[in-house]
Amino acid sequence: MTQQQLLRQESSVSQTLRTYKKQLTQNIERNTHVPNIITISQQSKQELSISQIIRTYGKRFKQIRKQYTDGLGGRCVMGVIMSYYGWDGKCITNAERRLYAALVALRQAGISKELLIELNDSGATFDEIADYLDKNCGSAYKNR
Repeated sequence: MTQQQLLRQESSVSQTLRTYKKQLTQNIERNTHVPNIITISQQSKQELSISQIIRTYGKRFKQIRKQYTDGLGGRCVMGVIMSYYGWDGKCITNAERRLYAALVALRQAGISKELLIELNDSGATFDEIADYLDKNCGSAYKNR
């Protein structure tokens, strides 16, 4: 085959791919319902309450006392909340940002970090701590 024949074939393939891409894009645009995407996006941004975080994420870890992590898959209640906000239980630099995120969430919910630490270190399980929060925290927390 000559070089010109190859170039023509290449051009033909490129044109076919461009046409196919254009048709595919149009089909996707026609079949996309924007309200559904917005609804899904809003639902995924809903944050869990602190008690839900403790109940859900607490199941992933062995509960420990007196420290955020033991480096072996154990977390205290604050370590669980920090993990919800992305902490891997190892990185110290990452821990500072995740602790800050956890403290902001606690403040917004009207929950004291010291209370959580006291409950955890006095022997309450994650579920017991979550139950306590559900029963004893203000209405601002419950309406999250």
